[in-house]
Amino acid sequence: MARILQKNLPVTIEADIQNTFYPNPVMFNVVGEIPGTDKTGEVVMLGAHFDSWHASTGATDNASGSAAMMEAMRILKQSGVQLRRTVRIGLWTGEEQGLLGSAQYVSAHFGSRAPLPTTTATPASATASPNASAPPAAAAADTQPPAGGRGGGGRGALGPLTLKPDHAKLAAYFNIDNGTGAIRGVYLQGNDAVAPIFREWIEPFRSLGMAYLTIRNTGGTDHQSYDRVGLPGFQFIQDDIEYDTMTHHTNLDSYERLQPGDMMKNATIAAAFAYLAANRDEMLPRKPLPAPVVGRGY
Repeated sequence: MARILQKNLPVTIEADIQNTFYPNPVMFNVVGEIPGTDKTGEVVMLGAHFDSWHASTGATDNASGSAAMMEAMRILKQSGVQLRRTVRIGLWTGEEQGLLGSAQYVSAHFGSRAPLPTTTATPASATASPNASAPPAAAAADTQPPAGGRGGGGRGALGPLTLKPDHAKLAAYFNIDNGTGAIRGVYLQGNDAVAPIFREWIEPFRSLGMAYLTIRNTGGTDHQSYDRVGLPGFQFIQDDIEYDTMTHHTNLDSYERLQPGDMMKNATIAAAFAYLAANRDEMLPRKPLPAPVVGRGY
């Protein structure tokens, strides 16, 4: 109404409001892919969550991330570039309630970590559950909650890791969920080995302001569902652009807060990272598989 009045147009309001509360609504993820060629069984994933808080339309949290990732897929498809690995997009439900959609997808396809029954300390020597088709289990302990981030995503004490065969086939997962601001770099999520690869990949985008890598973790979004089962999951670093101060989980999170130019940059960068990961001879390096964690978890 405010926008209409600013244009000196008359405002007419007619309302017939009938609400129905559904205590257990159907929840779903949206998944699509572009098949690869000689490495089609291996997968690179782009992702974002499409659920939002009820106060507004959720434009920056996280329609902007979903739209950028959809546009990245359109760029890859319409450009006709050859992709050796399959590139898949996942748009997740229930992120705001604890990464529910992405966690369910990861559990169904790649691996899961059952909650520990008690809060007693678990030996660091604990290993993943046996699985003849899965890669060997490592026992590197990770007993610290993630540094930085925007909160949320805690899932309690995490028990042994059970892997599925497709765990070995995921090359990387890239996520956008920090508002409408331009991508400036990548959180490496403690993965030192991937730093020189990403440093080479970001070089063409320095003119767009993407120049930074940090070894830090970041919390509260869907890449954690991948990282917590030992998969290479990454969140892009973004400009804040009113996110924490104004639009995040508020009634101001609406369409006019979006920055079209920044979202175009983000889609281009996401498409490039998917392309480079899909066509690399080797899979991206991984951290050692995580051991059980007592505490908030990932």
